[in-house]
Amino acid sequence: MQQAACLRGRRVLADNRAIVTIEDKRLYCEIIAQLLLIDGSVTDDERAFLDGVFHRLGLGVADRVAVYNNVNVDDRIEEKVARLSADVRAALTRELEGAAGLDFDVSPGERDLIARVKEAMG
Repeated sequence: MQQAACLRGRRVLADNRAIVTIEDKRLYCEIIAQLLLIDGSVTDDERAFLDGVFHRLGLGVADRVAVYNNVNVDDRIEEKVARLSADVRAALTRELEGAAGLDFDVSPGERDLIARVKEAMG
């Protein structure tokens, strides 16, 4: 089932049917969180977006804490992407591009991280 998050008129679609394992769900959220943290600030819209992803994926409090405890802006994003299943990687790029534009300012760090994710996907 395709679901949409709508924040300040921006619509981000994500097909999360392929994300079935807890590991994939956590990694997916860690990558999104890393993108949101890369510019040094997380807006209310970005926080709400990540909360929406947690909710869509059915992640509870313990899983959310695990995501927050395992994300660092200096993490090698390529290693995380490589651990995701192929189906999950396909949904990730659209989600990242939507998340990066939530504050209406895609930073150079966000652009770089998205490019690195795409390159890691092959």
